[in-house]
Amino acid sequence: MRKIDKDYSDILSTKYKSWVDTLEANGTKHPLSRTYYDDVAMELYRCQDGVCAYTERWICPRELYDGALWVDGKYVTDDSAEYRRVDHAGEMDHYDPLLKEDQYWLWNNLFMIDATVNSRKDNKPVLNYLKPDLDDYSPEKYFEYDEKTHRYIPNTDLDNTNRTEIQYMIDNVLFLNHGVVRNDRRDLINDIKQKQKNNTPYKIDRFFTALIWCLE
Repeated sequence: MRKIDKDYSDILSTKYKSWVDTLEANGTKHPLSRTYYDDVAMELYRCQDGVCAYTERWICPRELYDGALWVDGKYVTDDSAEYRRVDHAGEMDHYDPLLKEDQYWLWNNLFMIDATVNSRKDNKPVLNYLKPDLDDYSPEKYFEYDEKTHRYIPNTDLDNTNRTEIQYMIDNVLFLNHGVVRNDRRDLINDIKQKQKNNTPYKIDRFFTALIWCLE
């Protein structure tokens, strides 16, 4: 789970930003209105390079979050275009579910994640220090990758308490080792390793963290 740069000051969805900033300044509970859903979702995809914020599985084509689709601070797209709003496999996740009640649209708590794993996520407690957009977050601090089983495990240098907490997050919140995800990750790693061996060109456009560690 790599670090994500979510620079709030630099987002294209300025109408959403103005709206939510006003709610926050007034201490107003966020409405459940979906007026800015596309604005937030596609902005998050831009930050995440089209992959799930947690598993790094590819879930959105670049054509859907191209910067040219924002006009006057609002995301707009023609549903008759080659790609439509529905042509992505992600769902919006509230990292800390306790914030949903009053701050549903809080930028710092939102990520786009694989719908396959989001359907299994519940209002479970989270470790705030694993939020991937934190300034001091880095995957090396908390995770290792077992290339034999293609599973993420807690950093073995951590104490037992931290390892237990992180393992809980891996299994029940982040779903880094979910079967479908793990199989896709394993297959891509093995494919790229074979291409390296054959001096065949390849590109890394998903599963960045595991690939970088395995190819070092």
